[in-house]
Amino acid sequence: MKVRDLQFTEHHPCDTNKLHAVYVNGDERITVLDRETGWGGGIRDTETGFTDASGKFWLVSGMFDIRDFPEMTIPEAIRHIKDNANTCMGE
Repeated sequence: MKVRDLQFTEHHPCDTNKLHAVYVNGDERITVLDRETGWGGGIRDTETGFTDASGKFWLVSGMFDIRDFPEMTIPEAIRHIKDNANTCMGE
């Protein structure tokens, strides 16, 4: 299975944010959050997160959307998220 095959569910945690989430490998989850930053003025960021089965979390901020890599396999996508994590790194 590749990233392009994933069926993300869209959620709206608030009026200005969109969260896309999908479960992979059972209890593991990939999320993509399009959000307004705390800087105001309509500045936005896209962040991709991965939560493993034990609850550890990796987050890549800075306009990073794993869906921009449709040809990656799921294991490759997880590795790519972990390798690029710049906010949370397995915490």
